[in-house]
Amino acid sequence: MTPQPRREDERTRIRKAMDQLLAGKATASDGSLTVKALAADAGVHRMALMKRHSDLKNLFYERVRNETLQIPESERKLRETLTRQWQTIKD
Repeated sequence: MTPQPRREDERTRIRKAMDQLLAGKATASDGSLTVKALAADAGVHRMALMKRHSDLKNLFYERVRNETLQIPESERKLRETLTRQWQTIKD
């Protein structure tokens, strides 16, 4: 099991990376507002962000929506897929 201080260190890095990405100052990624970029800038594995820190992932997407008035990439792709499927059903 991972010691508690390391998890807190990860959480701190993730929060810092959120601020950097939203400010347009990416350090280790292409600067896109995605979980992949967030994980890269925070220096954590993407699956750690998805599983252990899902609350921070959700907070990131919420901040993307509220602060940039953009739809997160994952949500945009899901909407496109649903639109295509509804069109297929309609046809």
